[in-house]
Amino acid sequence: MTGRVAGKVAFVTGAARGQGRSHAIRLAQEGADIIAVDLCSQVATVPYAMSTPEDLAETVKEVEALDRRIVASQADVRDFGALKAALDDGVAQLGKLDIVAANAGIFSFGTLEELDDTTWQDMIDVNLTGVWHTAKAAIPHLRAAGGGSIILTSSTAGLMGITPRPSTASSGSCGRWPSSWPRTSSG
Repeated sequence: MTGRVAGKVAFVTGAARGQGRSHAIRLAQEGADIIAVDLCSQVATVPYAMSTPEDLAETVKEVEALDRRIVASQADVRDFGALKAALDDGVAQLGKLDIVAANAGIFSFGTLEELDDTTWQDMIDVNLTGVWHTAKAAIPHLRAAGGGSIILTSSTAGLMGITPRPSTASSGSCGRWPSSWPRTSSG
């Protein structure tokens, strides 16, 4: 462990597996304690198996094996109240918030004309509104701590459509947002 974020607390969405788990583990390797959330359930329009409670439990096990603290919750980034409650609980247990990794995301297959409205809305609700909910819930905690970092991840498809998933380009471009958001270090 090199300790680049020693003593910090990081909030990671989509933490049960994949990139989210890798973000949580890497931050823990670098000394951070973790607040981890994931839906751990299937969204009906998503054409692949999503994370499970067992996946989130594995993330907890791997972070704890690094001798770091972790507060993990099942929460849906589409539900601001549930997401905020999970984050507030984590901050109450770990004392502060310094880093946010808004990682939760989904995708579907098919061209734009093939997608039904529900599939489209689910992607927008997770990939776009979920990022906004994450930032909205986190900013008061970051301000209370005197500042921090918000990291927004998205697919490279957020920059350029990938056949047969052009819809991801529309919903996954959140990585371009931060320049228009106010800095959390200023009052």
